[in-house]
Amino acid sequence: MPTFTPESRRRAALALVVGLVLAGVGAGAGAASPALAHDRVVSSSPEEGETVTEPIKAVSMTFSDDILTAASAVKLITVTDIDGGHHESGCVTVDGGDVTTDVSLGEAGEYTVTWQVVSSDGHTTSDSYTFDWQPSMPTATTTALTASPACGDTWAGSPQSATPSETPTPSAAVEPGTLPMNALPEPTMTILNTSPVGQTDQSMLSVPLLIAVMVAIVAALAAVVVVIMRRLRRS
Repeated sequence: MPTFTPESRRRAALALVVGLVLAGVGAGAGAASPALAHDRVVSSSPEEGETVTEPIKAVSMTFSDDILTAASAVKLITVTDIDGGHHESGCVTVDGGDVTTDVSLGEAGEYTVTWQVVSSDGHTTSDSYTFDWQPSMPTATTTALTASPACGDTWAGSPQSATPSETPTPSAAVEPGTLPMNALPEPTMTILNTSPVGQTDQSMLSVPLLIAVMVAIVAALAAVVVVIMRRLRRS
């Protein structure tokens, strides 16, 4: 039966401790490796370092796995010019591993895309890249915002508000009985004479004339009666 000296026992105990330490380190490394494997960008539009010559309406990125879309998951993309002006809409659309936001670029120059999402392992990941905007022909530019807009707020690509119409000048005071120079006279109704041509209105003379005729008839009858009575008396 073997015998263990104090020295051999110390060596065995030391070997056991070293083995446990190495096993713990290996287990920790194995557990940490999935956490370090955050989703990464596999492609983007525009691409990093690309020179864009035609107007674009959106910036998009495709990740190596689906991006979390829970309400608590952070989804942020900003697109800023060299002066720090913001050109993104503030709204981020997630479709699986594709993340997109609308943009409206301004002056030519370098633009920085900064993104922050929650990868499929539940950890927040973020990074940024740049591209160059050099339009091949003159294009309409937009005014950048000094801060990143919230989704639904006015942003650089919002339709320009129409210029308000000028306030009409109040009309000058008009004195009673007069008309302003640009006013049209009120229409008046003219009653035309409907009598036949050549006939005059004799309504004012009809009554006296009728009375005169009646008096003449009565006088004539009276004269006839007088004449008859005289003849009867003579007979």
